[in-house]
Amino acid sequence: MLTDIILYLLQLIQYLYQQNCWLLNFICRYIPLRQWAFDDSHSPKYQKFKTDELPVIKTFIKQDWQFLLKYYEWKYHKFLKPVQRRNGRTISEDICCPVCGAPHHYIYDNNGNNGQYQCKVCGQTFSSGEHTTTPLRFFCPHCSHSLVAIKDRSFFRVHKCINPKCPYYLHNLDNVDPEHLKEYFGKNKYKLHYIYREFTVGFFKMDISSLPKNASSLKFTKHNSHIMSLCLTFHINLGLSLRKTSQALKDLYDISISHQQIANYCKTAAMVVKPFVDNMPGKWQLLIYLGQQTILQM
Repeated sequence: MLTDIILYLLQLIQYLYQQNCWLLNFICRYIPLRQWAFDDSHSPKYQKFKTDELPVIKTFIKQDWQFLLKYYEWKYHKFLKPVQRRNGRTISEDICCPVCGAPHHYIYDNNGNNGQYQCKVCGQTFSSGEHTTTPLRFFCPHCSHSLVAIKDRSFFRVHKCINPKCPYYLHNLDNVDPEHLKEYFGKNKYKLHYIYREFTVGFFKMDISSLPKNASSLKFTKHNSHIMSLCLTFHINLGLSLRKTSQALKDLYDISISHQQIANYCKTAAMVVKPFVDNMPGKWQLLIYLGQQTILQM
């Protein structure tokens, strides 16, 4: 009896293998595989819905021009001379490098009295009156070009790579139909440049006095933000009750958390979402508002 069952299973496996071979042969003959590379999901029209990778972030470090001069002398065994101005143009004594603080003796007039200068000590290019004190600087991960802030919204700031030779931009430009580019503002219909959105909302900076009763202050002591995201996923996305969410976290991740703490996280999340709800017009505001009120009534 056991031998007959094994023989039947082997015949069934061979039959399914033949069916798979027939399907692969049919696909290779009658379905052009090259068409899959130009499927609608790869169309440049859907580029706006894709999220770009994170930029290269560099922090601002204030430097000392006297230390850089000594380092230059130690490395090259010669002293870095001040700028020799042979064209008769002078630079105001008030202008100094915003990065290293080098005086006007080491500052180049970079574009002929049009307000742009370059430091000979650190190589920084800056404009007249510019103060480089930004704690963070964003760079394109594809061409290492610095990003430019083009839009400033209520909760985020849009940074864009404007380098015309960026490989990311050239790749997206090649995928666009040339006939569409000939139209009026044809390039503006597509997302071609690298874009990064810097959110300026302090998600985890909550005013304790404005929180409702039993809400969490997001100053995690026993748990962290990852556990809070798991609680919201199971309770809101999967529709589990508070007690089932607590049991699921214990069974799946061995995380011991009470159902009351999960309810506190939900109330806090509703308060964080509220500023976005107040600035969303139309039906989306109504839908999110109803979901927020449902969380607050738990």
